Amino acid sequence: MYFRRNTFTVVHAGGTILMSLPWSVTWRKALVSVPRLVPDVLLQFTSPEGPQPLVIKLPSRGKHLIPVYVFIPPSMLPAADAFVGLPVLIDFHGGGFVLGSCQEQAPFCAKFCRELRCVAISVDYRLGPYAQFPSALEDAEDVVNAVIRPEAPGYAELRQNINDFLTSKSRSTVQLDSTRVALSGFSSGGNLALNLVLSINPPQLSEPWPCPFPLEHSNEIPVLMYYAAIDLRKLPSEREIVAALKDAPKGFAETLKLESHLVPTYLPREKSGHLRASPGLAEIKNGGLHTRARCLVILAEKDNLTPQNEIWVQKAINEGRGNDIRLDKYLGVVHGYTQFPDSWLDEHTLHAKIETHNKAVDFVRGWWGRVG
Repeated sequence: MYFRRNTFTVVHAGGTILMSLPWSVTWRKALVSVPRLVPDVLLQFTSPEGPQPLVIKLPSRGKHLIPVYVFIPPSMLPAADAFVGLPVLIDFHGGGFVLGSCQEQAPFCAKFCRELRCVAISVDYRLGPYAQFPSALEDAEDVVNAVIRPEAPGYAELRQNINDFLTSKSRSTVQLDSTRVALSGFSSGGNLALNLVLSINPPQLSEPWPCPFPLEHSNEIPVLMYYAAIDLRKLPSEREIVAALKDAPKGFAETLKLESHLVPTYLPREKSGHLRASPGLAEIKNGGLHTRARCLVILAEKDNLTPQNEIWVQKAINEGRGNDIRLDKYLGVVHGYTQFPDSWLDEHTLHAKIETHNKAVDFVRGWWGRVG
């Protein structure tokens, strides 16, 4: 990417987009985009246990391609069991719909891939300011459809690319089990994960916006919601500060007002109450939350997103889905603690991170293990 006065040129999946933006947005977007310039080869150091991802660009409902990082288990199913297929985890990074990348998800996805012998897919969905709501959600839906619907764009391409890669490495080809699919999302990615198991119908919206998973989906859908941003009616700077953060110094993003300037470029304020922008406001009962959805909500004490998640969990209980929702809240940790490098963390936070991910693996394994 490069810059001109009052313009922002972006090279993304679909090509080059030239936009006229205020300088206050341009320099902030440039700043938060720097981590995306890190070459994937460095994942050998940030995620040394592997496996390392295969990067595929999937067709979408539009003209653009959706980059996905695909993690394939180092050991395949025995040939006799090949017809069963490998389960799939579809993962969404955080970043307020304006920053973040699949690279930061590599250790998490690789862990699930190794321990559950599943294919993990991290989605590089479109971000602001060069895309606006509901672009990220459309990309998320398109990747789910590429996993579960044979007629969808990307279904054949995803499988062909995986098996071409395995053949090039002299490894046996695999099938994907489209009935065993789990979702994970962090912060804004948690917003997408929840959206993907919701159907929203009139009168909530003027037209039906169904869940991509069909009503007849045969198995449970584990959903990992890590400190999810599910009510976006307020900007981060406008949210009530939780007690654990009352005396905390301002963070880097808050000091530079990164989110306050950038988030509205993806989600205009007048659309922030849309039920697909703020899925925590949508109905859970009467088929709103897919009957097969099983949610693990993971929260941090020092996080201003925690209250909205606790409200949503209580609503799920009130609307008869309490048995399908589990809440884990970790004390003394901050928003994003699970995705920070281990070397950045104190002993307490590192222990919480390890425990959190191990519980998430067990949660998904428990539901996938019930198949058959």
